[in-house]
Amino acid sequence: MNNNSELSEMNSKNIIKLIIKYKISFFVIILLSGVCAYFFSSEIFITPLYKSTIVLYPTSTYSVSKAILNTNKLIFVDPLEIGETKQTEQMLQILKSNIIRDKIIQKYDLMNHYSIKDDQKYKYTKLYKEFESKIKFRRTEYNAVKIVVLDSDPVVAAQIADDIAVLFDSTIDQLQKELSLKSLHIIENEYNNVLKNINTLEDSLKALSDYGIYDYDIQITALSQQLAVELGKNNKSGVKNIEDRINTLSKYGGIAKSLNNDIEQERSHLTLIKSKYEDAKIDATQSIPHKFIINSASVSERPSHPIRWITVFITIISTFFTMVLAIVIIEHYSKQ
Repeated sequence: MNNNSELSEMNSKNIIKLIIKYKISFFVIILLSGVCAYFFSSEIFITPLYKSTIVLYPTSTYSVSKAILNTNKLIFVDPLEIGETKQTEQMLQILKSNIIRDKIIQKYDLMNHYSIKDDQKYKYTKLYKEFESKIKFRRTEYNAVKIVVLDSDPVVAAQIADDIAVLFDSTIDQLQKELSLKSLHIIENEYNNVLKNINTLEDSLKALSDYGIYDYDIQITALSQQLAVELGKNNKSGVKNIEDRINTLSKYGGIAKSLNNDIEQERSHLTLIKSKYEDAKIDATQSIPHKFIINSASVSERPSHPIRWITVFITIISTFFTMVLAIVIIEHYSKQ
């Protein structure tokens, strides 16, 4: 173990001696590498990219009727409540969708903006890769969503970030309205069918009224009392008249009672459908923001990429260790 330590120490000393021996070469080459790194990382060779960032929180609900006009006391919906993990994941999924991507590409003509020629092979593959490398979405540790946009134009970077936030709302509205319009159409048809059933039942009940049938329970009670009175008077014609009316009531009264029950049920159903219809109509025609903007996008004054001092520093360090390795190998073989 001591021999290994001594060997290691000797090697370290030898490396230091070699560095001192070739100090002028080290200085010149490292200086040149630093100058080259600084020069080649300039705007002449590398297009500087400016960063714009926007931070969003999703809301807890996307439905206007539930958020504002909720009448169910058992379910509390706060339109100002910040969404949880589920809503954040949904937000990320929508932000990464091709719906938003394609709208941004079209609005800013990113094909030309990214210098992708129209006749280039696999142009869309390159376009989408360029888009994904310059526009990123991620969830923060506090369950917000951060949108980071890099672009050669700082104004465009900020505009794209703002537009993506706006497109999130419009995309939610579009998806919601498509579903709400379908629901509205179904509910509207059901509403009309129930209303038609009620009208049919009421027409049938009206037809029974021609036979003097209105309300079986009330009428049978009243006729029974009248029959008792006529029997007490021994009025045979009056008794016969009441008995005929009772027979008619017995024949059609059950139907009338059933019709009344059916009408009552259909009206209760109609009230429920009307409530759902109003909710669907609101969701199909109205909208609310689906996000809170915590940090707005701003126009960057300085490029974020490349960072020239980091490029120069890494180049110098890499050059130094490469030279050390090269000199050690050269010295080793020169002694053989």
